[in-house]
Amino acid sequence: MDAETAGTNPRHIGGTLVIQPLPGVGDAIWHLPHLKSIAAETTEKAVTLLTKKRSRADSLFQHMDCVRDVLWLDDERHRGPLGGFRLGAALRPYGFSTVWILHTSLRYGLAAWRAGIGERNGYGIGWQDAFLTSQHGLARTARGFTAIEKANQLLLNHSVPKLEPMPHLPIPAAMLEETKRLYAALPRPWISFIIGASEPFKQWGVNNFGALADRVRRQTGGTIFLIGGPGETDLADRLQTRFGRPDWMVPVLNLPILETGAVMAATDLAVGNDTGFLNVAAATDVPSIGLFGGSPPMMEDSRIDAITAYGELHYGSDRMAEIGPDRVADRVVSNLSAD
Repeated sequence: MDAETAGTNPRHIGGTLVIQPLPGVGDAIWHLPHLKSIAAETTEKAVTLLTKKRSRADSLFQHMDCVRDVLWLDDERHRGPLGGFRLGAALRPYGFSTVWILHTSLRYGLAAWRAGIGERNGYGIGWQDAFLTSQHGLARTARGFTAIEKANQLLLNHSVPKLEPMPHLPIPAAMLEETKRLYAALPRPWISFIIGASEPFKQWGVNNFGALADRVRRQTGGTIFLIGGPGETDLADRLQTRFGRPDWMVPVLNLPILETGAVMAATDLAVGNDTGFLNVAAATDVPSIGLFGGSPPMMEDSRIDAITAYGELHYGSDRMAEIGPDRVADRVVSNLSAD
């Protein structure tokens, strides 16, 4: 799979372009069923995806036939109305015949028109509608829909079957087997602690994760994998130090994203913050427990057992501290016992 910033290496690709500019790993995972469904309707059975680098879509989807190329949006050049003109000029040499715009912004409709893409499908809410060729966009009442609900409705309006109700991210069998071999000597159950957070108000914190680790270890005797990125090095170090750097606590912080996915796929349960890795874990079919005190849960994925702060939540709520470790530990032990 090739990945490049749109316009840096212009060449004819043709076929279908999907524009999905929401930036997170979770956003990429949520839209995976829609990518698969749109790809299935094309002659090539594959699409080119235009998205943002933070989604890490090139690594996530590198073994998936439905995404053949990834183009990156340039956050500076492609921003705003003038950015729409510049993006359209950058896309024109690729020769796409069809585009699906999974966003409400006017500039992506403008860019698709400027790029000379003949068939232009999108949400069409507001001024974007003026640049679409499809008459099956969303009603204005859909403006308040979640991102997933908008994408679902767009497929429905175009009679495109949604091929899977929840995202499924395949992990190559050899990668998964190598992961299991690497950690085979460690005691089961294996539990992924997803300690990273994209926003401070979504972070449960070292003390809560430490209290959870203490009880889960005492009750299960299992192994805890600390899942995150390089930004979680300090948090992982503090957790390891708290327990004397035991063999049963394994940091997984510097692997490529799909290899991190393989570690989570090998575990018996994942638990942690509302972040991209939680969605990756669920998409690999690992039973997952999500902690939601910074935003309401997206209930699209039944594999994520949501634990929320009590009462009404909205995006930016800073209420992770209200979720007690014992409450989470009870759920972890109950889920492991059910298995």
